Amino acid sequence: MHLTNLFKHWTYQVFSPGTVLRDKYEAFKSLLNADKKAHELMAELEEIYHSNAKVDFKVIENKYDAFAKCVGSIIEDLGRMSPSRYLDLKDYFKKFDFYIKFMLAPPAFKFSPPFTLPLNEIPLDNAVMSGNKALNLAMAAQKLALPIPKGFVITTHAFYYFIEFNNLRKFIDDILVKIDVDTIASIDNAADQLTKKIMDAQIPPDIEEAIFQTMDSIEWDNGSDIRLALRSSAVAEDSESSFAGQYRTVLNVGKEGVLNAYKTVIASKYCASALFYRISYGLSDIETPMAVLVLEMIDAEASGIIYTRELENSNSSCMQIHSIWGLGESLVGGEQSADTITVRLQEQQTPRIIKKTPGIQATQMVFSKDRGTEIVPIPIKKQALPSLEEQNALKLAEWGIKLEKFFTEAQDIEWCKDQQGRLFLLQSRPLKKEEKSREPVDCLFDDVSNPILVSGGEMACSGIGAGKVFNVERESDLEKIPQGAVLVARNASPHYVKVIDKLSAVVTDIGSKAGHFSSVAREFGVPTLVNTGNGTEILPHGKEVTVYSDDRTVYSGIVQSMVDSPCARRDLMATSPFMRKLKYIMSFISPLKLIDPHDPCFVSHGVRSLHDIIRFAHEMAMREMFLLGEKRVRKIGGSKKLISDIPMLLYVLDVGGGLRKAPDNKELTNKKTDNKKTVEMADLESIPMMAVLNGLQHPGIHWSDFTHFNWAEYDKIAMSGGIISAESAMLASYAVISHDYLNLNLKFGYHFVILDVICGDQAENNYIQFRFSGGGDDMTKRMLRADFLKGILDRLGFKVSMRSDLIDAELKGEQKKIIMQKLDMIGRLLGATRLMDMYLKDSDMVSKYVEEFFNGRYHFASVTSE
Repeated sequence: MHLTNLFKHWTYQVFSPGTVLRDKYEAFKSLLNADKKAHELMAELEEIYHSNAKVDFKVIENKYDAFAKCVGSIIEDLGRMSPSRYLDLKDYFKKFDFYIKFMLAPPAFKFSPPFTLPLNEIPLDNAVMSGNKALNLAMAAQKLALPIPKGFVITTHAFYYFIEFNNLRKFIDDILVKIDVDTIASIDNAADQLTKKIMDAQIPPDIEEAIFQTMDSIEWDNGSDIRLALRSSAVAEDSESSFAGQYRTVLNVGKEGVLNAYKTVIASKYCASALFYRISYGLSDIETPMAVLVLEMIDAEASGIIYTRELENSNSSCMQIHSIWGLGESLVGGEQSADTITVRLQEQQTPRIIKKTPGIQATQMVFSKDRGTEIVPIPIKKQALPSLEEQNALKLAEWGIKLEKFFTEAQDIEWCKDQQGRLFLLQSRPLKKEEKSREPVDCLFDDVSNPILVSGGEMACSGIGAGKVFNVERESDLEKIPQGAVLVARNASPHYVKVIDKLSAVVTDIGSKAGHFSSVAREFGVPTLVNTGNGTEILPHGKEVTVYSDDRTVYSGIVQSMVDSPCARRDLMATSPFMRKLKYIMSFISPLKLIDPHDPCFVSHGVRSLHDIIRFAHEMAMREMFLLGEKRVRKIGGSKKLISDIPMLLYVLDVGGGLRKAPDNKELTNKKTDNKKTVEMADLESIPMMAVLNGLQHPGIHWSDFTHFNWAEYDKIAMSGGIISAESAMLASYAVISHDYLNLNLKFGYHFVILDVICGDQAENNYIQFRFSGGGDDMTKRMLRADFLKGILDRLGFKVSMRSDLIDAELKGEQKKIIMQKLDMIGRLLGATRLMDMYLKDSDMVSKYVEEFFNGRYHFASVTSE
């Protein structure tokens, strides 16, 4: 396929160069669109990562898939522009994409049998099948011989099969990606839709059959009058993340109600509180499948909780046992005040009760005759009695010691005592020590009295930074920037990255959080406020300011309370599973190593991230377009001669919207001209082309005595014995144009100009690339003219490099109006410098002419030819 594309490219290059240019231009525009979208998506991923935003992990998956598609498109477009180069970019992309997809890939899951397992048959090495709650209970029974209720687990295999059978995965994912965790209404709405969908779904016949077969195979203590409790046993529940109280438990269920109760429990995976907890903790939906524990209900006389260590002091030697009358749901639901027994654990000695604290309990939860449960009053005499005897408390303490030793950490244990006085273990999970509540950090700063200088814009990187304003007007100013400065500039140029370690904050007039610099600012944690509109006008050089990018505000002076606030610092090393995975993913996306295109390391095999690929491809694409002029050796098929008052032989090729269209969609031309071969100024609709010509036609430029001629090419032919007409296409200038694009190869006498421009509505795509070389006089005078050009272009805000008499300059990221103004000035500059190397004598004259140029002088001598 690659060889086929190369053959097609080379064939068109020889026989139809106009077709190649049009294809290259279309690929270039496609690349720019993909580049813009890629930066927007990368900015969104970075914002989620650096601000620890709470989103469902499906949001990350979707954004990365879209981002990867854009990067792939960029590589394909660059390949269309230059089929024989940059071939290794695709290999690097595949490598980075593989690592990221590996991390994003959902855990392997099965939706094949077993759909149910009796507790005594649960594999003790497979929490993914049964969930931690069921597994821990099975281990306690099998390894420690502790009494547990009879029962079985409906496995995660059944859950996955339920989802696949009802085609729910896409529906669930589509809802999850829309959740705004900070908005209660958003969570509630998502929960309502998801739980209803689960409850309306059908339990697959295979699962239904497995449930009833397992129920019939167990010898229940209550015989045929089965009373069951269905409890959640999701993967990740009762582990590092407890999910305590987030899922539903359905009590006192008969055989006829098991299927509906099963759906109720798995639907609770998507209740509002569970969604908030899971997303906040950083777990994905697909890695937390729901198994359901089905236990025989114990008609409890008393129930309770054991904390094998005190919450306030996990290093203490005391255990706390909490007990209430009746079923334990009202205790774990926070509805009852329990009796508390504190037991001291003494090494090599029997546990000893050291404290009893009675609770206040007037009601208890019991079985209801109609299934379910009900709350009933506790007789007065019974209220005065302890709900747990000392003998049973000490026995529970021994259980706690065994469980803590077996699981090697403090445990949170649920237990109950039946009407016959028998104790049962219901649950054992890691004990989560409750952190002391903290007052939220106040980041409103309502008491700041400093005047507000700037209000508005777009936060590209959050935080607070303060220092003296350093206005950057041209690239060379960066060499003077001091440590701790607040950089203020018109746009967020990627070139500012080289001084980013000196900056306390950045403010720009235009720009986007999706730009290269914004991305790196987030990586370095530099507070950045872009798109303020007028920052450079309002923030004078040297003034002390405080930038609070989160509030999109710049204050006059140093606001010390803000600088010292915790709000000025962020912890980027969050330890949640979500952030750990995202950190790994972003390590292949965000880092930008390829910054300087002139660096020898700026090569395709130097990419180390997807950001590098985007940066490299964008730069190479612009270079490919810029070098169009250097590759032209003859007239381009389909080009038309431009008729104008400017003495130049110029052919234009329209690749889309560069020429005015007639109603029948044909280019308009003056009737006096050949409508197949020529076009007039009035027919032009190319914004950058018209801007350059507008400058070339400035009244201050005297063309009357000047005749366009490419003497260099003419001399080359004449010296070889050839004969050529002055109107030959080989001596002409060429312009490839569209409505917002220009690639101009201009020949004036002995000097040559290449101008490559995008001037559209998207400032981040706009740029001007300019090259000037050649001349008719000796090298000393040609270099003086180069000094003059450098002085003008630097003052115009271009990044300029000079090698001998060769000038390269570029300007990026400006709004269309500014680009048009710069192009107008370039047109004037080209008119002013056409013969300047003939009469410049020294550097003093160069400095004088630079000043006079900006004072409106564009004609410096009267010379008829070079």
